[in-house]
Amino acid sequence: MTETNKAKRKQSARKGKAGAQPQERTVTIPFPDTDSEDEATRILEKQVPGCDKLDKDERAELLRLIRDHRKRGAPAKVKMTRKPHGGWSIEATGKSEMLALLKLHETFSANSIDPVNARANELLKYLGSVGADNEARYNAALSFIESMKPQDQAEALMLVQMYCTHDAAIRALSQLGLAEWAPTAQTFGNLATKLLGTSQRQMETLARMRRGGEQVVKHIHFDNRGGQAVIAENVSQGGRNSEK
Repeated sequence: MTETNKAKRKQSARKGKAGAQPQERTVTIPFPDTDSEDEATRILEKQVPGCDKLDKDERAELLRLIRDHRKRGAPAKVKMTRKPHGGWSIEATGKSEMLALLKLHETFSANSIDPVNARANELLKYLGSVGADNEARYNAALSFIESMKPQDQAEALMLVQMYCTHDAAIRALSQLGLAEWAPTAQTFGNLATKLLGTSQRQMETLARMRRGGEQVVKHIHFDNRGGQAVIAENVSQGGRNSEK
């Protein structure tokens, strides 16, 4: 065997090892479209491996979880393709292009594609900065934003910030655990604390946005004249819809 053939075989073997990717396992979730518990149980026993080994309570829990899963629906998903000269091309994916696009619009509470593209670029810039600009991570972000059901584009902006802040905080915490020197641990500890505090304030801001800025202020007066303690409580509400 010549040296050239040996080199080719080694190169081929390396390619084979590098190209061997773990196979993804697909699980099909059945949906018993019936109100009869007995009929639903029979369907599950036929279509769900191991269902016959579950007791009555476990089968009831399985059926409830399947129905809840169906009610939540499928989140918006995209397919990402890297461009030859850098950057990404993002396309809605699914059986119906119109359904997939409408899901994306709903995810960002947008009536046009421009806000959708703007939020996509923001997410990709952050994910790219931490080496996580891939399809799985981007779709995970979409799933989070969709689950929070933004009512307008201001809430969509806030949810993008919340996702990025949370991810950055978790990354800081992971670096804290890997730090070998006290100054490094302190640096990442302080960063994680600030990011977690920012994340909490973002959640509070989103809650206030959904309340419409309403606040409840209680004024409590103590009057002990006459030997008795009398408590008078006045409640006033402040907000954009309250009267002055």
